[in-house]
Amino acid sequence: MAYIGAQVENRVSPKFLKEDFTGDGSTANFTLTNEVPGGSSQNIMVVVNNVIQEPDVAYTINDDASNLPKILAFTGTPANGDTIYVIHRGIASIFNKPPTGSVGENELATNLKTFTTDTFTGNGSATTVTLSEVPANSTQIMVFVDGILQKSSSNYSVNTTTGVVTFTSAPDNGAEIEVKHLGVRTTARRAVSMFLDNFTGNGSTTAFTLSNSASTNDVFVFYNGVAMKPTTDYAISGATLTFTFAPINNSQIMARYFV
Repeated sequence: MAYIGAQVENRVSPKFLKEDFTGDGSTANFTLTNEVPGGSSQNIMVVVNNVIQEPDVAYTINDDASNLPKILAFTGTPANGDTIYVIHRGIASIFNKPPTGSVGENELATNLKTFTTDTFTGNGSATTVTLSEVPANSTQIMVFVDGILQKSSSNYSVNTTTGVVTFTSAPDNGAEIEVKHLGVRTTARRAVSMFLDNFTGNGSTTAFTLSNSASTNDVFVFYNGVAMKPTTDYAISGATLTFTFAPINNSQIMARYFV
């Protein structure tokens, strides 16, 4: 057949992913192997005993324990022996997962590498400030007042619904308040595994044991709220934090790090 213009190419579309289940008369929720884009029930086709089910009426998509949209939830429990299959619609639901450890700083978008910093000025009476982004939990921010790190729960608390930080006492008038947001930035900030270890100096001990192994440059160490300099003030080998000096008696030591 003759064509006017560019000839149409015959191409085989990639297969859409298909998942199979069997009803047992009691299970209404089924865990999918693949995420449903946007968590929308209309992005999959669900068939029970060869009958197509209506999205949002016969079933919905819920998040699993990892907050991923992978739970197929029927509004009515499929009967024992019912054959169920799910077709993932969209661009063939192709998921390319890079090998572990293959994604470095250069592969990340700029907004994933830049942490947000909020700054405020104390007035001597206000005890709350509202952050520009809501943290997943209190360990996902570091709060400084006049350059001194504040201790979570002792010096402040954070509302993980509203993003309001409440100080236990009002920062002085003119005090510089800085809040650094940590964690991995996505369209919604997701928490990463961050650990907080606290120690008290006794005037002689220089080595302290962390909860997890870490590298010297991957740990924030604060001595009475003042940031210490890696390799100059301390070093870390495995899970041992060693100072180049003995922290004085009753001094407060804080180590924060990602794992």
